[in-house]
Amino acid sequence: MEDRATFHPLDYVSVLRRRKWWLVLPLAACLAIGIALAVLLPKTYESHAEIGVAAPTLSPELLRGVSSLDRDERQRAISQQLLSRGVLERVAREEQINPEQPIELVVGQLRHAVSVSVPAPIGRASHNAPGLDSFQLKYRDSTPERTQRIANRLAYVFVEENSRTRIERVENTSEVLAQQLRASQERLAELEERLRVKKEAHMGRLPNQIEANVQMVNGLRQQLESISNQIRSEQDRLSVIDAQLQAMREGEGGGVLTSTGAATVQGARQRISQLHQELAGVRAMGYTDKHPEVLRLQGEIRTAEQELAGMRQQHAANRTDLLQADPTYRQRQQERTMSQLRIKELQRAEGQARARIAQYESRVEMTPMVEQELVSLNRAYDLERARFADLDNKYQAALVAEDLTRKQGGERFSVIYPAYLPTSPVAPDRLRILAMALGLGLVLGAGAMVGREFLDRSVYDAKALQTEFEVPVLGEIPKIHGAA
Repeated sequence: MEDRATFHPLDYVSVLRRRKWWLVLPLAACLAIGIALAVLLPKTYESHAEIGVAAPTLSPELLRGVSSLDRDERQRAISQQLLSRGVLERVAREEQINPEQPIELVVGQLRHAVSVSVPAPIGRASHNAPGLDSFQLKYRDSTPERTQRIANRLAYVFVEENSRTRIERVENTSEVLAQQLRASQERLAELEERLRVKKEAHMGRLPNQIEANVQMVNGLRQQLESISNQIRSEQDRLSVIDAQLQAMREGEGGGVLTSTGAATVQGARQRISQLHQELAGVRAMGYTDKHPEVLRLQGEIRTAEQELAGMRQQHAANRTDLLQADPTYRQRQQERTMSQLRIKELQRAEGQARARIAQYESRVEMTPMVEQELVSLNRAYDLERARFADLDNKYQAALVAEDLTRKQGGERFSVIYPAYLPTSPVAPDRLRILAMALGLGLVLGAGAMVGREFLDRSVYDAKALQTEFEVPVLGEIPKIHGAA
């Protein structure tokens, strides 16, 4: 069975003795480099000023819509405002930081040297804090005095710029909203004028008047029917009056011809009627038309008719005077005249009713087209009116915010603790650099020592010789130390 090499802890001690310089030299080099870095690296000092956020002094109802953001959003907003170009440029100019360099470069250097942190409230976790009570403005620089001075300058400039910026922001907001509100008001007035002109041009045919137009048409139709009935009734009455007047002119009925002439005419008519009866009786007896009796009666009838015609002609000239003197005839004439006037008035009213019915029917028929013409204008007007109301609400809220900002009624920033004078640098961290140099030296030295031991083929004891060449060891001469 082949023997395998075994290592004893003392073997490592012997290796360390033989290769100690391979461990010591890298360790010493790393420590020297670490010490040099700790001594030669530029020192960086840090100082911070604490800025408090004062709570609003007004009622929450007045601050509604202009209240503070939550904790995380507020911290981001503060960081952005603190690192803004306006704040950093003002600090760089007032502190005369590297005036020979471009301002953009100086602002970039300041931005990398400034940071914001929020201390956790006492007794509760920071992420559960409902708002922001204070925050720390940190600044790093190469000298303590410069670090303290610029940190304080940053804090006070931030407070001033924040107040000024807030006032400018609310003023600009109010001004922009006022301009938009005026433009919206002018647009609304223009639309109102256009809408008024359109409505005046289509008065009576507007969509909201269609019900009234339909009611007017129905009412006019009922009125037209009533007028037609009155015309027919009045025409019937006029016909009766005309018949009565005609009868009175002809001497029939009604006691117009009650004088002597009328009695004579009546007697002549009776005699003619009697002669006709006698002629009918004679003919009934069988007499022919050539019989003397028949011829006599026919002659007397012709004579009586001629006498009646003569009497009528005789009294024709005096009949008009007689009728005009008769009060009944005059009354009938007046009634006929009044009836004719009423008929003409009713016919005129009928024509007007028909014209108005046609007018209102035309309005009803034109209403859909007018509505289509007005729909786009009404839509634009409604949209502009809603926009005007929204802008007016925003403008009033902006005025309230501006007034609160000017009176410092909202939250305010103030420097609670100015920046202190740092006594020791925060960078470089010497202990950390030395610890890293020590660790790196140990690792490099141990690696070099182990590597050199494995690369060395020398034999230092019998066991190693037997293991290396597989030959028995017959004897071993101990190491003889020289006398001191």
